[in-house]
Amino acid sequence: MEEQIREVATKLDFGALFDRYYPRLYRYVRYRVGSRQEAEDLTALAFERALTHQATYDPNKGAFSTWLFRIAHNAIINHHAKQRRRGGSIDLEEIADLPTETPSPEKVVIHKESLQTLLQHVRSLSPRDQDIIALKFAGRLTNREIAATLTLNEKTVSVILLRALRKLKKRIEESDN
Repeated sequence: MEEQIREVATKLDFGALFDRYYPRLYRYVRYRVGSRQEAEDLTALAFERALTHQATYDPNKGAFSTWLFRIAHNAIINHHAKQRRRGGSIDLEEIADLPTETPSPEKVVIHKESLQTLLQHVRSLSPRDQDIIALKFAGRLTNREIAATLTLNEKTVSVILLRALRKLKKRIEESDN
């Protein structure tokens, strides 16, 4: 069985997997860290670890995407722990500069302000709520994939996501008043 897993793992086409998962993984990581450079570094680290440890991937335990997002999730946790020890902070300005189509200057300003407000409210949620929101909307994972990534029950993920979105909505409404 172990030999069979290694055989499947060595047949993984990392070029194709990189092309397929990089945009989603990068969006998730970017959502969770403060700068493009950190997001690029952590996304590359996740792929590097996946490549290095490809023999440990077991397709019988879950999808490759779940395994890859779990690797990235752990890298983000380690990154945040290092930042706390160093006293680092997240630059909301830089996150607001995510690429979009070329809207009018007024729309750009409104978008940046709205995004900064939203991200500030998201940052006020618990780390678990932030992770689930990031995996859902930045990583575009299904609740099942999120559950596998965070080793939670799928229904638990649904409940946490619903409650987190309700908290977020309430906080935004309160700040608008």
